[in-house]
Amino acid sequence: MAESWQESLKILKDGNLQFLHQKKSKLEHNIEDLQELKEGQNPHAIIICCADSRVSPDIIFNQYIGDLFVIQNAGNVCDTSVLGSVQYALQYLGTPLVVVLGHSLCGAVSAAHKNKQVKGPLKSIVDMIDSHVVATSIDDSIRNHAKQSAEEICKLLEPYESLLEQTVKVLPAYYDICSGEVGWLN
Repeated sequence: MAESWQESLKILKDGNLQFLHQKKSKLEHNIEDLQELKEGQNPHAIIICCADSRVSPDIIFNQYIGDLFVIQNAGNVCDTSVLGSVQYALQYLGTPLVVVLGHSLCGAVSAAHKNKQVKGPLKSIVDMIDSHVVATSIDDSIRNHAKQSAEEICKLLEPYESLLEQTVKVLPAYYDICSGEVGWLN
């Protein structure tokens, strides 16, 4: 596990470079790997990302099972269950880094950007994204949604910082599905 958010960020950046250059893959696991995890989890980063089937943080950051605490939902929105999950990983697992990962071709942000009238439970997701939409482009809206979500998480965590033993950093990022590259939006 990473000792600091800086170390965790370096691991993620290095892992994405390995993925981009197809240097090596940590995705080959065996039963012995799983047995080592029975004692508990010790992830070095929390990744909040979209449930889009093309977004797999373990793959794009070239991480082993147990390295990442992944929270996925349509549009990578930060509702109460997501925030509770983040709090759990920070407070009880000591994870130092939270990444809000937007991605190209995001259907949920596209729906909000295009003012699509959706019904049912999906409407609540689009409504949460609406205030993050910018007029310029869908990609700009996706990036802004990740940035604004990261800022909201920071504000919501402030009252709980005294409960944490580690320094925590929340960073927005953008994953380009077509190139495989993760760009950091800080």
